[in-house]
Amino acid sequence: MPPALRRGMALVSAVALRSGFPHDIASQANAFTALATRPVGEWGPAPFAECAERAVILVDPGFGSPTADCLELASGGGEASVVEDIFHERLRTALAASGTEAPRLYREVRETIVRHPCMTKTEVLAFAYDVPELATDIPTFFRRLPASALHGRTLRLCGHCGAPLFPDRDRVSHPLGRCAVRECRMTFPDASVGSEHEVASPDDWRIADPSIMTYWVGPGLPEIWLYDALLASGADAELYPMCDAADVGIGGTAVGVDVKSYSSAAVIGHRFANGIGGLRAFRRRIVAIPDFWIRIDRDYLATAASVSGLREGIEFMSVSAVAREFAA
Repeated sequence: MPPALRRGMALVSAVALRSGFPHDIASQANAFTALATRPVGEWGPAPFAECAERAVILVDPGFGSPTADCLELASGGGEASVVEDIFHERLRTALAASGTEAPRLYREVRETIVRHPCMTKTEVLAFAYDVPELATDIPTFFRRLPASALHGRTLRLCGHCGAPLFPDRDRVSHPLGRCAVRECRMTFPDASVGSEHEVASPDDWRIADPSIMTYWVGPGLPEIWLYDALLASGADAELYPMCDAADVGIGGTAVGVDVKSYSSAAVIGHRFANGIGGLRAFRRRIVAIPDFWIRIDRDYLATAASVSGLREGIEFMSVSAVAREFAA
């Protein structure tokens, strides 16, 4: 067990016992990890349930990675230590010599992975071949498909996001399997099979690295949805402009939209109180929140705005509201 996790569990145990919990809720790593896939206010001791960050979900239940909320709390608001930056930096470094082509290549890689997180090994190699600047890097963004993703010898890909539908123990409630991508599952509770494939060996298929699934693919679904909706309406929209200065740009540098999928409004507010990042390149600066978080917490936007202090003129809106306002 990593020392940091051991220390964290010990602290949770101490707070719980001092708060009068009848048992140690963090003595077993597996049990504690299962708890951490739910908002801390539901399972934590009184100080957790009463804090502003009580809606935080610490662990992504689909891929077992720390959530963006968890990493934000751990980093104290600094972006340099966020796991997703490892992949961002790898992309930027590889494309450093590409000059004016870098934004297009960056967008192509990010968009392809979000739209197709699960591919055959042959498709991954073809993808790498199409982007020679990243030919050696792209295959490292993927992992061998786990055998647990198969229904016998059949691979079912989600009709909403293209990720595998993993077999679920509750086959009555989930006869087709369950999508492990949190944002997809929260948007579309009922599974839908997009395609089925007979798999001779799991080694013939690849799935994006768990960190990429958690920090790119999941949050990327509302980004791609917004981009597609704006394009369909005739708006002048661009995906990942200036190598990800924003998630969606509208009208060049007129509007920058950063889509953030955080379970806690307080945490996202603190993040932007500490700095607005690439949004500074745009005249109007919007942080768009997936609608399902706002359905869960109707005060989400107001809380995020209050905590952030609306630094440097940022606005908080739902993704659907952005799509409606900027439809051409």
